[in-house]
Amino acid sequence: MNHHTDRKARDMAKRSSSHGPARPDGYVVDADRGSGPASTKSAALLDTDEHAQRTAAREGLRDLDRMTEAMPGLNRLQKDRERLMPRETNAELRHPVMQRRLPPAGRVRTPASSRQRKARSKARTLTLAGLPEVQVRTQHALVSREAAWRSVNDQLSEHTGDVAELSDADQARVRRIDRSIQAYERHNDRGHVLYANVAMPWYINRQNVAGFVANNFRPGRRLSFDRYTAATHQLHETADQVADERGRVVVFEMETRRGAYLGRSDGADNTQHLLPRGLEFEVVASHEATFRRPDGSTGKKRIVQLRDVTDEK
Repeated sequence: MNHHTDRKARDMAKRSSSHGPARPDGYVVDADRGSGPASTKSAALLDTDEHAQRTAAREGLRDLDRMTEAMPGLNRLQKDRERLMPRETNAELRHPVMQRRLPPAGRVRTPASSRQRKARSKARTLTLAGLPEVQVRTQHALVSREAAWRSVNDQLSEHTGDVAELSDADQARVRRIDRSIQAYERHNDRGHVLYANVAMPWYINRQNVAGFVANNFRPGRRLSFDRYTAATHQLHETADQVADERGRVVVFEMETRRGAYLGRSDGADNTQHLLPRGLEFEVVASHEATFRRPDGSTGKKRIVQLRDVTDEK
């Protein structure tokens, strides 16, 4: 980074983390644009023109998918093959109470219950029994190998989620992952509250992170995720995944029905969940939340609450 860029970034930090505008100096904070490991999304600064272009590109992809859905003469399988973004395939909710909602600010976030883990693990077992081996291997490689995670997601981000711009081999890989997630959703009759780490830009630290988050993730703002998202069902599990000496990592707390549970039914502290690409969320609120670990110890983490609005258009 040259001297001019470095000075400009520091000036933006001062403005955006105080009571300044949400878009300092003509920039927008995109929480899904930067490259990073599965454990942490990496926020990046985008010029407002670039941000507008990417937003328009995504809407264009969604328009094409709506046209595909309305096209006569295509069966369900053919439509899914033509779509550019994967559709939701969730089973109906068994009961309204199973649609989990974002908790209020003052509630302590506690570990997932054994009952919740077992129910999601049961759906996972049913899904695996019917998945082709190639889909199982491709999904596992995505979440277990950092090189695969970065390669797939960086390409999706570079092309604003347009899978048609990828090579034939990478298109096939992404389609397999999409179908593996959709297969889980077909067995899923409940909602999720999920957690994912997000590293704010490099110049943010624990002294200015609260103001930066409040100004750049205001209630009502829409966030688009071109990439796959690795999440968990437990705030403590997500918060403890990464060292955050500078205090610039916040956590997205997301209400959604999407994605596939990859965790265990009980025992080890593993409630991993893979969210599909192409999701859109609306910011609900941000605050510091308290969480409790299985051993009874507690911690605090700044969170941004999001609600899935992918299909609300």
